Amino acid sequence: MGGIFYLVGIALAGYAGYGGLQWYLIFISSLIMAVGYFVIRAPQIYGIVSNDGIMALPKLLSIQIGMYSIITAPVYFIATAFN
Repeated sequence: MGGIFYLVGIALAGYAGYGGLQWYLIFISSLIMAVGYFVIRAPQIYGIVSNDGIMALPKLLSIQIGMYSIITAPVYFIATAFN
């Protein structure tokens, strides 16, 4: 299930670049990919939240969005070049 979120995030970044849509869709695509990460790593996320509290979740989400934007940004700009 998490792999589907990864594919949707990459496809959205490519579509946004090819369609000439706004650049902030890079971060929305990264958010979708981060949801896929949370689905795959659900037991670990539960352990982190139970140990560190609920405020660990936004911190982890922001870190994952930043990391996945490294993947979605080149996809967006390569698709923009093909437009």
